[in-house]
Amino acid sequence: MSEFNKYFRPGFLEVFCGPMKSGKTLELMHRVERLKYMSGISIAYFKPSTDKRSKGFHSRFQNIENNCYVVDNSSEITDLIKDEKIVVMDEAQFFDDGICSVTNKLLDEKKNVIIAGLDLDFKGDPFGPMPNILALANEITKLSGICDYKGCNNPAYFTQRLINGEPASRESPLVLVGDKDYYETRCRKHHQVLE
Repeated sequence: MSEFNKYFRPGFLEVFCGPMKSGKTLELMHRVERLKYMSGISIAYFKPSTDKRSKGFHSRFQNIENNCYVVDNSSEITDLIKDEKIVVMDEAQFFDDGICSVTNKLLDEKKNVIIAGLDLDFKGDPFGPMPNILALANEITKLSGICDYKGCNNPAYFTQRLINGEPASRESPLVLVGDKDYYETRCRKHHQVLE
């Protein structure tokens, strides 16, 4: 097996980011599916315990799911990895700030690291450790959704939080794990945060 090819890339960090409903997890899973065909490749999957929507990686687009380790703290990741060559993380915005140190350690150990997460929170601000993860990345794929605002359908790069059908206040808690009941994907024109 080649030390470095277009599929398996030791010491390389790939990141998929964008708003909710942009297909981040689906892209991540498609990327990993290609790697499963290579001999001698083992993969470890992780997500933070904050995401309680499913026990594994879950893509709403094709109802695909992968089992994974669910961790409370990013430091647990290095303890759980054995000889896996590829480390995959989803919902990275919910990891603690230590995820960047963990990621750097994995890259130094020549792991191919693949991460997906929301780059912006519901207010439109950089989300959790994602700005630092993006700064470390060798390759970034920024995805967009389709604006859910009635009649718009333009490319959407923002996650709109709704409370009782109305835009959330800037004072709302940063983390409110949910799905279609709380969130829509919006373009810049239709993204709203109440002051």
